[in-house]
Order: sequence, then C-alpha cells, then structure tokens
Amino acid sequence: MKLTKEPPVRPDDRTLASLADLPLELLLQIIEELDAAALCALGSTNKNLNYLIFPLFFRKHSVTTPAQGWISCYRAPEHTLRAIRCSLATRNISNIHYYFNKGISRLVEEVEEMHAIVRRADQVTEFKVYLHDPDDWALRDAPGLNGTQLPRLTSEEWMNLFLGLLTTSATKGCKCVQLSGGDVFLKYLQNRDKTARVQSGIDDTGAPPQDTADQATRYFDGSFHYINPFVEAGQTTGSLNPQKAQDHSVEKLTESIHDLDGKPGGPPTASNVKKLRKRPTVRLRLPKCLKVFFKRKRDDISGVKATSSTTTSHNSSTTGPSPGLVNDPQRPSLQAYAPRSIRPPMPKVETLALHSDMLFQSPSFLDWTIQLLSWCAPTLTHLELRCPKTPSGIWSKFFSAVRLPSLTRFEATVRLVVDEAYIQGSDILGFLSRHPSVQTLSLHGIQVPTCLCDLPKFPKPILPNLTEVRAHPTYIRWLLHRQNQCPKLKKVILQTEYYTTVGRVFPYDALDKALEALLPRSSSLDVIGLRFTNDHPPLDSWFQSHVDAGPAASILSKFVDTKHLLINSAYYVSMVNRIELVAQFVGLLPSLDRLDLEEQPDITYNRAEYIPPVVEALRQHSPQVKQVEMQNHGVIDIAKFEL
Repeated sequence: MKLTKEPPVRPDDRTLASLADLPLELLLQIIEELDAAALCALGSTNKNLNYLIFPLFFRKHSVTTPAQGWISCYRAPEHTLRAIRCSLATRNISNIHYYFNKGISRLVEEVEEMHAIVRRADQVTEFKVYLHDPDDWALRDAPGLNGTQLPRLTSEEWMNLFLGLLTTSATKGCKCVQLSGGDVFLKYLQNRDKTARVQSGIDDTGAPPQDTADQATRYFDGSFHYINPFVEAGQTTGSLNPQKAQDHSVEKLTESIHDLDGKPGGPPTASNVKKLRKRPTVRLRLPKCLKVFFKRKRDDISGVKATSSTTTSHNSSTTGPSPGLVNDPQRPSLQAYAPRSIRPPMPKVETLALHSDMLFQSPSFLDWTIQLLSWCAPTLTHLELRCPKTPSGIWSKFFSAVRLPSLTRFEATVRLVVDEAYIQGSDILGFLSRHPSVQTLSLHGIQVPTCLCDLPKFPKPILPNLTEVRAHPTYIRWLLHRQNQCPKLKKVILQTEYYTTVGRVFPYDALDKALEALLPRSSSLDVIGLRFTNDHPPLDSWFQSHVDAGPAASILSKFVDTKHLLINSAYYVSMVNRIELVAQFVGLLPSLDRLDLEEQPDITYNRAEYIPPVVEALRQHSPQVKQVEMQNHGVIDIAKFEL
C-alpha cells in the first residue's frame, strides 16, 4: 500500500484560538491585570465575557450588581457607571440611588452614562440622584492648572445635559424622584461663563452679572424669553395655566426623548451636545460610522421638512419627484424618516422631592420644574421642597401658579439649621387653601410672623382632610384658631428651630401658647409631639419651668386625655443625657400611657447602656407611663423590664 504524503498546512489555513478558548484560570488571571476601563471594553465583546467580567468587577469594587434590580453608590470608583451600562443585566434596574462624583470631566461622563443606563432600563420606579458642591475641588483635583486650563462646561451645556437625564428618568414609569444639590455648581459655571466672556472681549463693560434669581422671578410674568425644552417652537411660557402647561409638556416630554433632529433643549443625544463632545476631556464619542449615519439621517429629515408635504412627496403625479432624494435608489424612502405621532407617556410620579435650589434659581431649570409638576399633577401625591436659598419672590409666584389636585402630603422644610427664611407664611397658607386634599403637612424654616393677625384670613376653613402636621408653634396656633378647621387632625408635632444668626434664640414661650391652643382638641388627638433642634440652656430652662410650676400651675396637667407623647430631637440633642429632667416633665401629664423617644444619638449601638437609665427614671418620676419606645426598636413594657 502506497502512503501519500499530506500537503503541509499553510499558516492561513490554521484555526486560531480566541481569548474565550483559554482555560478559566488563565482568563481570570488576565482579567485581574486589567484596569476598569479595559474591563469594560473586554466585557462588551461578547455575552460570555460579559457574564464573567462584570460580576467580578462589581464584587471587587463593592458595587451592587444590576442583576439585583437597583443601584446604590456613594463615592463610586471610576468607570462604575460605564460597567453598569455595559452589563447585560442593566435592563433589570428599577431603583437608582447615586451620588455623582466631583470633577467636571467625571461629572459629565457620569451624567451621560446614567442617561444611557436609564434609557436601557425597562422601567425605573425610583430615581434619586445627588450632586456635590464644587467648593474648590476644580483646582484641587487639577494641581498646576489655572482656571482657564480646566475643562470647559458652560451653564447652558450643563442644563441640556442634566435636564435630559431628569426628563428621561421621569418618563420611564418612575414613581419616586428625588433631586438633591447642584445649586452651588450651577453658580460656579455661571461665574466661569461671565469670566470667559470678559476675557474674550464679548462683555467688556465690567458690569456685574445679572442676578439669576431676578431672571427666574421674571419668568412668571413672561418678560424673560428663552428656549423652553417642553413647548413647540414659537410658543412662550408666559402663561402658567395648569391645563395648558400640562397639554404641551406631555407632548414635548415624549418628543424630547425621541427627537431624531437633536434640537436644542432636548435630552443630550450624540448631536445636541456635540459642542461638549468636541472637548478632549469628554469621553464616549460616537464611532465615525455612526456619526455619518446620524448625519445622513438628519440631512434626510431636513429634506423632509423642506418639502411642502411629507405625505405627498412620494406621489410624482401630485408634486413631482424631489431632486436628490426620491430618485436616488440607494437612499431609503422618505417615509422611513417622516415624523411619527407618539402617544405621550402617562405620568406615574407619585413622590417628588426637590432638594436643590438649582431647579428654581435658573429660568430654564425653573421652567422644567413647572412643566414637570404640570405633567405629573394627576398622579403626584407627595411633594417635598427643601430649597433654603431660593428667594421669596420666586416662591411667591411659584406657589400661586402650581395646582396639584391629587396632593396628600406636602413638606416645605430645611435640613436642621435655619439660616434665613425665604418662604412667606401667606404664600404657604394660600397654596394650602387651594389643596384641600392634603392629609400630612410638614413646615420648617418658614417666615414666622410676630402676630397671628399678620397671617391671611380665608372666608372658609382650609385643610378639611388634614390628619398630621408638624410645624412651628405659631402655625399650629393659626391652624387651630378656628374650631371647625382641620376637623380630622390626629397628630400634632410642635417644631422648634435652630437659628444661625448670632443672638437669635427660639422663643420657648411659643410652645406654651401652642399647648394652650391644643388643649381644646386634646381629646380627639392620638399623638402630641415635640421636636427639638437645638441643645442649649434655654431648652433645659423650659423643661425646668414646668417642673417648678408643678401639677397645680403647669398647663401639662390639664391634658387629661393625652395618652401618647412623642419627643423627637435632632441627632445632636440627647434626651437620655437629661432623662431625669425629661421624666419629671413627662410626669406632669396625668393620663400618659406611652412615651416615644426618636432620633436619639448612640441608642442604636448602645441599647444596653442607655435603656436601663430611661426605664428607671420613668419608674421614679412618671409612674403612670406604662410603655416606652426608643429609636423605633420596639415597645418596652416598663413593668416587665428587668434592669
């Protein structure tokens, strides 16, 4: 038998092994040597590497995997959002809690990445984002560079970028939206814009920049005109009729997301932030092939708009062919790019927490806020405002313009310390008089009048459905000054205030006046509460004044129907350290059955140390109290508790 010699195998005929053919151990060792950017690129090559790399990335950086359905990151490592976007599990994300990092380049990149994540997700039900104040981080993070060498980002570019993200999130079926921070950052960008104009010779007058708060105030009377991202071209936003605002805002919310033309004012797409993308510090540029594709698409759309009728241009017997478009066999049909009617998304936002002055101090941001509230008014039940630096002129016109027919919970507060109160009581009460559906009310940091007569008088009682309120004692007195006002009230918390002004102290006698107003309603109230925000000597003096007065003179002894007392305090105001005095104060309520101590510092981690002294003091000075609850850790039966 004759053996034939096989021909030699040429190099081109050999089957080359791929990276996926390597043993798992060797592949993992290669992955360990790659940085975050390389991991994102490698994990995007195929499905198997995606499922292998990104879970390792999230575990290494202690980031919640998107497969669990939520994002929760504070000071996340670089490229975290890019990894989440590239992960195939991104579609499962429904809850987002994210703190954007400092640095202009990184902030822009993270906002773009977050926008892409939200667009990929099937439905985002909870969206909470936080912006850090810049302070001096711009220069600190770039040593050796001066202000002109830092990455450029104009306030207009930032507005388009960030509002695009917020609009997409709100229209993704979101039920809870919380926006925090950013006002200092916006002012930082506006100051840089002013400096750049002066240096370039565009603005050489030397005049100080116009106050943006004044511009925002003039937004309401229509004297300040600008491009509104939520209305059709040619329309203005001078009229704030709620129904009209709702009509055009619903349409524009959808069009701004699906707009292929990339008009200014819509969410940031590859086209309408092209100025920002030209900068070397901004990443995620589109490939050239996609840029050519989108450019051709925009050119075709421009041709459609230039035609007298997009529906009849295909009929040569009617209008004749359009040169360069219809007769080109290589070009898609014009009908493929004709504008389509998109059904506006139905709002699902139930909770909206605005903790950013940026959303009110800039005219464009303010317009977006108004349009958002008008769009989600049918479903919005909880509105929370925490914007301590917004001027009173804006608040006055804002509260007179907004109508929320489904609102059941309203909060207008500051964090803990009252710097300067800008919201006027007349504006708040006027807003509440037009919202009888409100059931829960919280007010903190509102301007307090010296006399109740300075507050407005309405012909009819307001807030017929109010069941719970927490406010300054003066406003509690105003709400109760009519016998038939707030008939369903069940829980009242008297709120004290901590002022930053030197020499300004909260008048604790206001608590006594509010208790006198509460006394006729005490039989119908389930809970009476006290909220303390300042740990200073006048607080102890107020407690001691009632203890010294004793049951014969203290007004507390007249609350014979009160069985549940709540004492809530800021984290730095400890009731445990003054528990003997507090127990004597509580002992003046003759029928008190339960005492709740909330937000007490250190109790969570030292229950064994703090609870026994509280129980012992209550047994000694308040024998009528049967139960106590501390920090929501469960009710303690005082009689059965063993010291």
